Amino acid sequence: MQSKGPLFAEESVIDMSLNTLTGASSQKPKADARGHRPGAGHNFREWLRYHAVLASLILLICSLAPRLFLTTVAEPKDLLKPDSYTYIAPALNLIEHGAFLNSHKEPEVTRTPGYPVFLATIMLLVGKDILGQDLGKVLVTQTIVFSCSVVLLYWLARRILPPVMAFAGAMLAAFSPWGAVLAGLPLTEGLFILLLALIFLVMKFVEEAQIVSRALWGSASVGLLTAATVLTRPIWPLVFLIGGALFLHYGPRRKGAWLVLTVMLLTAATPLFLWKARNVHEAHYDALTDVPGRGAWVWLASRVKAELAGEDRFEIQRVAMLDDDDWGLSVLEADRERWRRAGAIFREHPLLTVYCFLRSAVEHIVHPSPDILTSARLNFYGDYWFLALLWGGYVILACVGWQWTPNRHGDNALIDRGWLFTLLFICLLLALASGIAFGQGSRYRAPLELIVPLLGGMGLVRVVHSFGRMHVLGKRRSGLVSSDS
Repeated sequence: MQSKGPLFAEESVIDMSLNTLTGASSQKPKADARGHRPGAGHNFREWLRYHAVLASLILLICSLAPRLFLTTVAEPKDLLKPDSYTYIAPALNLIEHGAFLNSHKEPEVTRTPGYPVFLATIMLLVGKDILGQDLGKVLVTQTIVFSCSVVLLYWLARRILPPVMAFAGAMLAAFSPWGAVLAGLPLTEGLFILLLALIFLVMKFVEEAQIVSRALWGSASVGLLTAATVLTRPIWPLVFLIGGALFLHYGPRRKGAWLVLTVMLLTAATPLFLWKARNVHEAHYDALTDVPGRGAWVWLASRVKAELAGEDRFEIQRVAMLDDDDWGLSVLEADRERWRRAGAIFREHPLLTVYCFLRSAVEHIVHPSPDILTSARLNFYGDYWFLALLWGGYVILACVGWQWTPNRHGDNALIDRGWLFTLLFICLLLALASGIAFGQGSRYRAPLELIVPLLGGMGLVRVVHSFGRMHVLGKRRSGLVSSDS
């Protein structure tokens, strides 16, 4: 009998457990003309192929449940973080004054407009008193919107993975406690995840486009979404990362490839240059934001100095912030002074600077962050180790999924390793960029909420099958199951 390939067997173990949930038939499929029967999981796998809308609805419900629970069980004011006010003030001033101003009614140049504009839009819809009675309604609405990132991830996964692996990966993303908490916080991370998922999905549509005109419209959408992402989290090299990935996946030798790339770069760069021009006009500051300079001096340089002096990094960082506020310089002059001071330290201790940067990034990537339970008052004894084991499990499953070696049999042909590498490369670089700061916990590894669960779904299918296959082999050896079962 010809082999069906290992992946058919691997998915079947999970398939049987999900048939009941989805309503797929559990009856044994009829044999074909040669007497061959599909695997036990054939029903659920086929159900996923042809019921994308219902599968998406199931995932949306699974995504909404933990996110809305963690948002609604908390007191709205407890969801406000120190950085939250720096986004709320520009949003309020946009509504009240039609200008992007900080709490001092001065032109805001530290925060870019992505999240404040999103926040202001929700406030116009559900209530403007965000610091009072409308805060809960604003955050619940935001949570509902951000929950859709799991569905977007699933739509992408359906195009690069076999059906059950795609569904399993999206389900892991839906129940990630870190992603669930981020959706309800008035911070940029939830919107950042949503926009990244949308960028990758539209990039896949561009790759699949058969007509150049459709590819151009798609590339323009990718460019605008990339600009929105950079204006949410000001990591401008993302423009070139997305542009390069789009060009390679579309195909350098395809008709219109260079035009597709050009359109994407132009539509991404134009909003960024316009925002930079606004900063020049309003604040005489020639950059997108002064966040990089603040990060270099207040955070990274403080950690380097702490390592040299053997002192507490948070205390040195606090002193640097207070000193920064007393300079009395213009925005441009203060930014130049930060870079001058930080640059002097970095040049004097280059290896220590690299060490501190990488150490901070790794801390953000691996930290279990029990503080995510604080707002909902769900902390418990041992929560640190529980979350550490849970995140470790996600990462281990992702590693197992990444090490999966596709073959030419069965559904393995549906595993697009190129896309998996693109997602891993971009998301990991974005997470590593968090090394400029320290002590921020899981917030700064937000991009990994896309790729780690996706790879984890692949690993989960493989692990479950391994146990299932061992169980079947044990029965066969004991004579309980015939070799033709």
